[in-house]
Amino acid sequence: MIFFLLLIYGLQDSYFKLKAWLTDEQSLPLTSLILTGEMQHVSSDDVRLVLKKQKNRLNFFTLEIAEIQKQIEDMPWVYSASIRKQWPNTIKIHIVEQSIIAIWNDKMLLNRGGEIIQASPESVSGQYIALYGEDEFARQVLQTYLEVEQLLKVNKFKIASLSNDKRNSSSIMLESGIALRLGKEQKLDRIQRFLTVFPLIESKYDINTIDYLDLRYDTGIAIGWKKENLDS
Repeated sequence: MIFFLLLIYGLQDSYFKLKAWLTDEQSLPLTSLILTGEMQHVSSDDVRLVLKKQKNRLNFFTLEIAEIQKQIEDMPWVYSASIRKQWPNTIKIHIVEQSIIAIWNDKMLLNRGGEIIQASPESVSGQYIALYGEDEFARQVLQTYLEVEQLLKVNKFKIASLSNDKRNSSSIMLESGIALRLGKEQKLDRIQRFLTVFPLIESKYDINTIDYLDLRYDTGIAIGWKKENLDS
C-alpha cells in the first residue's frame, strides 16, 4: 500500500512538473516569426505588436492561436490570417490583405465584396474610383459601378466618381468633366443611349462647354451647359 501511494504521488508530482515546464514561456518560448503574404499596408511590426500582447503566453503549447488570429484579422487592411506553429520555436503567419476596389465617401474604403473597410484612404488617394452613397447600400452602389464601367470602358470613357442618393438614383462624373444623370431605373439602357448619341453631340457642340447630360428621359437626352457659357 505504501509503495502504491508513493507511486501515485511520484506520478502526480511528475505530471505537475511536466505541465509547469510545458507552459513556462522560458521552457519552450516562441522566438521566431515567419510572416508570408503579399503585404503593402500591413508590416511585420504590426504583427509583432499583436504577439507582444500575449505577454507570458508566447509558449509553443500555450499560445492562443484563435485570439491572435482574431486580433490580426481585426486590422483594417487584413482580409484573412492563417496561423500555425512549427516545432520547436516558430510561429508562421500568412496574411491576405483586403482587395480594395474603391474609396467610399472620401473617408473609408470598399473591397471587392462591397464591404466597407474602416481604413483611411489617404495612402491610396487617386488609385481607386470614388464611390458615394448610404452605407447600407454599398454593395448596390458597387454593383452599379461595375456594370456601368464595363460599358463605358469599351468606348474609352473613364469614370471619376459615381454617386447614389437615398432613392438609389445614380449620377456619374466622367474624367472629362461631364456628369451623367442616370436616375433610378434602366441604368444600363441609359448608358447605351448615351454611347449612341454622344458622337452626334460631339460633332455639333464643344463638349468642353457641357456640364451634364440628363439621361432620365424615355427617348432623349437633356444637355446642361456650364454656367460661364450661359453668361456669355
